[in-house]
Amino acid sequence: MKTFLWSFILFAGLAGLSACDEDERVDYQYLPDSVHQFVSTYFSDVKVVKAEKKNEEPRYKVWLSNGFELKFYKDGGWQKVDGNLQVLPSALQIDILPGNLLTYVATQYPTAGIVEAARYDWGYEVELNTAPLVELEFDNNGNVTQIDRD
Repeated sequence: MKTFLWSFILFAGLAGLSACDEDERVDYQYLPDSVHQFVSTYFSDVKVVKAEKKNEEPRYKVWLSNGFELKFYKDGGWQKVDGNLQVLPSALQIDILPGNLLTYVATQYPTAGIVEAARYDWGYEVELNTAPLVELEFDNNGNVTQIDRD
């Protein structure tokens, strides 16, 4: 009986831990207004497929019908735009990324497109649709700090 009881307690504990890691699906309409503004500005003709609130970190995630995945901080500011190898819309790139960053990519990788962009406290990270894939890191002013090739 003790073995059964300990097995049950262990199973219940592990189940509880895994439940904490899961994201909570939420209705898109309840996300912050800034998330709605971002989506309507850059993806006005695209349907929102799913929205989640990440429990571990204070942020939201939105999936669009065109394959794009968007992540937002708790306050609704953008964190990451992932085109899943589709080039990000030009207007979006111009509005969310520093000019130095865009100039660097255009001059150093003239045939490449930005397929993913992320914003962090330390700066920006972008992924290009080159072969092999290239990831670039920039400081907050748009100056390149690191180049990674897969």
